[in-house]
Amino acid sequence: MGRLILLIIVIFAVYKCTGGGVGTDRIFGPPDTLPLDRYEDMDVDVVFYRDDTDESENLGTVRGASACGSVAANRARALSLDNDAWGYVCCTHEAGSDCYRKIR
Repeated sequence: MGRLILLIIVIFAVYKCTGGGVGTDRIFGPPDTLPLDRYEDMDVDVVFYRDDTDESENLGTVRGASACGSVAANRARALSLDNDAWGYVCCTHEAGSDCYRKIR
């Protein structure tokens, strides 16, 4: 019984320490949070929204969180919006979903 508990603890520790890396996400499923070092390696949808209208607009798919922020900032500039009048979300493409995780 003690060995079984130890095995479960080891498996859980490997999963948490790898952040879903080294193929562990195939066994355990993806981790709840995406490690920061993977933010620039993911395809993300850029979802732009204006604070004054409560409407959102999908600006397309880009590679990485930095590009996501740039696309959103360019859209705000094109609309002549103040910095506090808009926001954006970067949604990852994983597990067959267009917005599996919101990384920003």
